[in-house]
Amino acid sequence: MTDSEKLDLLLEKVAGLDQKVSILDERVAGLEMDMTDVKADLRRVHRENNFILDEVERLHEILSRHKADKKVHTA
Repeated sequence: MTDSEKLDLLLEKVAGLDQKVSILDERVAGLEMDMTDVKADLRRVHRENNFILDEVERLHEILSRHKADKKVHTA
């Protein structure tokens, strides 16, 4: 194999690697966008979870006061 053929082979391999790197860059960019969406969804779920827990706590307090009020239940 001549030096020219070796060089051509190396250039082909480098071009193939360059193409693979470009594809990986695109995939990483897609994953970064997905992670941004996942983080936003997680923050939304966390807020909703806190809202639900706050509401459960509020209702529990109402029921506890109602249960403790002996004037309400005479039966």
